[in-house]
Amino acid sequence: MLDLEALEQIEELLSELKTYSAQGVPILVEGANDERTLRGLGMEGCIFRISGSSKTLLNFLEGLAGSEQIVIMTDFDRAGDKLAKFCTKHLKRLGVEPVVEFREKLKRLLRKNVKDIEGLARFLRNQRIALKR
Repeated sequence: MLDLEALEQIEELLSELKTYSAQGVPILVEGANDERTLRGLGMEGCIFRISGSSKTLLNFLEGLAGSEQIVIMTDFDRAGDKLAKFCTKHLKRLGVEPVVEFREKLKRLLRKNVKDIEGLARFLRNQRIALKR
């Protein structure tokens, strides 16, 4: 369980991410459930999903080359770490600034409580309920 301060920090990060999204900075996620979760948390801007694309990952990333910045929000597990690192490296080569701070800060605050983006909303809802008691 989180303490109230950690929950407030997470909510502040999500609010800042919502602002980025509203200002037109795309968010990169792994799949449809991750996108659905972020939409449920109020992200209204463009969200790109890696899975479901018929392109290779490199070709998919090349298609994002017109963006100035992209927020990388892969899962918080080892595979998500590896994917975030790969995307960061290749987006930089394409002249796109990868924004990884949200993912890194959320991962640090959530520790082992949440391993993927799709579990984030449910976890936060349960934490809010538990802290109101």
